Amino acid sequence: MARSGRDDVAAVFAPDGPLARAFDGYEVRQSQVEMALAVWRAFSTSRHAVIESGTGTGKSMAYLVPAVLWARERNEKVVVSTNTINLQEQLIHKDLPDLSRALGVRFSFTLVKGRANYICRRKLAYVANEADDTSADPSLREVLAALLAELPKVATGSRSDFRTVVPAALWDRIASDSMSCLRAKCPYLSLCYFAKARAEMEEADILVTNHHLLFSDLALRTAFPGAPGARVLPDYRYVIFDEAHNAPEVAAERLGRRASLGQMRRACQDLVRTERERRGEGGLLPSLRLRLFRGAGGAPEGDVAAIARLVDTAAEGVKRLRDSVEWFFDSLVRAMGQGSSNGEQHERECQRERERERERQGERERSGQRAVRLKGQLTTSPVWQEEVTPGAERVIIRAGEVARDLGSILDSFADLGDDADEDLQGAMADLQGVAARISSEATALDFVMCRADEAYVYWAEVAPHDVGLVATPLDVGPILAERLFSQVESAVFTSATMTVRGEFGFFRKEVGLTGLDEPPIELIFDSPFDFSRQALLAVPCDLPQPQDPGFVDTAARAIMDVVLASKGRAFVLFTSMDMLHRTHEALRDGLEAAGIPVLRQGDMPRHLMLARFREKPGVLLGADSFWQGVDVPGEALSCVILVKLPFHVPTSPLVEAKVEAAEKAGASGFYSYALPSAVVRFRQGFGRLIRSREDRGVVVVLDRRLVEKPYGRVFLSSLPAGVTCFTGTTAEVASTVRAWLG
Repeated sequence: MARSGRDDVAAVFAPDGPLARAFDGYEVRQSQVEMALAVWRAFSTSRHAVIESGTGTGKSMAYLVPAVLWARERNEKVVVSTNTINLQEQLIHKDLPDLSRALGVRFSFTLVKGRANYICRRKLAYVANEADDTSADPSLREVLAALLAELPKVATGSRSDFRTVVPAALWDRIASDSMSCLRAKCPYLSLCYFAKARAEMEEADILVTNHHLLFSDLALRTAFPGAPGARVLPDYRYVIFDEAHNAPEVAAERLGRRASLGQMRRACQDLVRTERERRGEGGLLPSLRLRLFRGAGGAPEGDVAAIARLVDTAAEGVKRLRDSVEWFFDSLVRAMGQGSSNGEQHERECQRERERERERQGERERSGQRAVRLKGQLTTSPVWQEEVTPGAERVIIRAGEVARDLGSILDSFADLGDDADEDLQGAMADLQGVAARISSEATALDFVMCRADEAYVYWAEVAPHDVGLVATPLDVGPILAERLFSQVESAVFTSATMTVRGEFGFFRKEVGLTGLDEPPIELIFDSPFDFSRQALLAVPCDLPQPQDPGFVDTAARAIMDVVLASKGRAFVLFTSMDMLHRTHEALRDGLEAAGIPVLRQGDMPRHLMLARFREKPGVLLGADSFWQGVDVPGEALSCVILVKLPFHVPTSPLVEAKVEAAEKAGASGFYSYALPSAVVRFRQGFGRLIRSREDRGVVVVLDRRLVEKPYGRVFLSSLPAGVTCFTGTTAEVASTVRAWLG
C-alpha cells in the first residue's frame, strides 16, 4: 500500500530517516515532528494555521519539509515569508541546501527580492553616458566607474552583490522598475538581471521572500488587477509566514498610502535637474530635446519644432510643480509645529503621559522625527486652512498638468513605433515611468488630504531627510481576510511569540483570522530548554517609576551596576532612542574604564555591531530592531537588560487611533491592544537571552511595574514555564546576577 503524504513527512524525521542519516548528532524532537505534520494537514485540508513554536524546537525545518514535499508532489509553489534578512539567509544558504542533500530529492528554491533591488543595464548605460559630460559630478563618475568595473563579476545584479556603495539618489536612477521597462524591446533583455530572477521565480518550488515584499505584491494586485507588471511574486496558493508576529504591522505599512517630499522631488529631478550646472540643465526632458535636434528617432523635420515645444512646456510645468511641492511641504511642517505644540500641551495635562512626552520630544530633537495625526486640532488651524489645503490642491493640479504634458510627448512619438532608435525608446519608457510615479504620488496626496475613508488613520511625519503624508489601515484584518485568505488555499503563521497568556486571540484579530467559515488550526509547542536552570528574571524595586523625571539617571546607575556584575556580555534594550543616547553618555566612560567596550545602535551598521560584540563581548545599547531577530548564542550574551516595558508611545497616530477604536466599540484600548502588543514585544526581548540548550543567563527588567501593577501578571504569565523571578534592591539584583553567572 502506498504511503500517505503524512507518512512521508513523518519518515523524514524518523530515527533512521534522511535527516538522521545526513546529520551527526541528530535527535528526534517530537514537537518538530508534530509541527511538520500540522503544516501538512493545513495544506492538505486547505486550512489556515497559527503555530507558536518556541526557540529550539527547530521550526524552520518543521515547515520546510512539508513545504518541499507538497511542492514536489502537487506541483505547487510554496512561498516562505520572513521579517528579517538573517532568517532569509539562513533558509537560502543553510536550511534548504541541507534539506536538499538530506532528502536526495531535486527541488528548486530561490530568494525573491523586490524589483528595485536589481540594477537595470539600460538605465546604467544611459546614466554612464550622461556622466561622460565633463560637467558631471566627479564623485558620480567615480561611483559609476566602480560599478561598471564590478558588473562582469556580479552574479545576480542585486544591490547587495556590489562592493561599491551606491548613494540612494543614484540607485533610484539605475534600478529596475516595471513602469519604465521596455520588456521584449529592451536591447539588454538577454543580460537583464531582473528577467533572469523572474525566470528563476517562475521555475522555483520554494520562494523565500520577506513580509514587505509579499504585502507590496498584495497591494499591487489589488490596485491594478490583471495589469501587466502589477505583481512582484508569481502566482501562489500556499504561504508560510515565519516571524509572523511582525506580519500585521508590515501589512498595515505596505497596504497604506504615502505621499512624500522625497519621492516627488526625485521625480521632478529625473525630469529636469537644475543643479547640473555649468552647462545648463540635465534630466530626461533636456536630454530628449537635445536628441530631437540631433535627429534622433527619425522624427519628421517639420514635427521637430512642435515636439520641442511640447518638451519645453513640460519642462516649465515640472519647475512649477517642483516649486509647489517644496512650498506645500514647507507649509505642512509649519502646520505640524503649530498643531503638535497644542497637542503636547494637551498631553501634559495627563500626568501619566508627561515623562513619555518629554522623551518623545527629546527624540524628535535628536533625530528630526515627528508624527502628528491629522485631526481637528491640526486641520482647523489657520496654517492648515490657509496654506496646507490650497498648497495640496496646487500640487495635485500641477502634477496632473505635468502628467498630461508627458502624455502628449509620448503620443507624439507613438507613430514612430519600432522605427525609433534604442536610446529614444529607452527615454520614452523612462518618461512613462516618471509620469506614473508623479500620478501615483498625487493620487496618494489627494487620498490623505481628503481623509474620506474612515477605515484609515491619517498623519503627517517628518523624518531626518523627508516629509510625508500617510494613510494606514486602522485594521488590516478585514483586508487580509478579503485579499489574502480568500485567495490562497492555506496560510500558515508561525513564530516563537504569537500568544498572550497562551491564547492566540490577539494575533488572530490583528491578521484577520476571525469569523472564517472554518477556524484556523492552532498549536503551541513550548521551547525544549530548561528555563528553571538556564534563565533568571530579576527586577530591582528601588528605582522610581518610569514616568518619574529621575528615572533615566537612576536607571543608568542601575545598568552600570548590573553590567559590571555580568562582566559585560550584555544587551541593554530601550524603547526610546533619546533614552538610549542619554544613557550612553552616562555609561560610556565608566564602563570603558573598567575594560568593557560600549556599542551604541546607530554608530555602525547592525551586522558589524553584532560581529564586534561577538568578538569582544561588552555592552550593546539597542532599540527597535534589537528586540528581535538577533541571535548571539553562548556566553557572549549572558545578560539582557530591558529598561522599560515596551509599550508603544500612546500618542503615536496609529496607536492612538487603535485605542480610540477599541474604546468606541466598548472595549478597553489598553487591555485589548496596548497591553497585548507590549507583551509580544516583551517576549521578543526576553527571547534574546537563551538561544541554545547550553546558554545560561539573566534578564533584568528595570521597570518595577512588572511586579507591582496588576497587568504585570500578564507579562509574567506569558514567559516560558519555569522562569524564576527575583525582586530586590539594585544592589541585591547586581549581587544575584554575579552569583547566577558565576
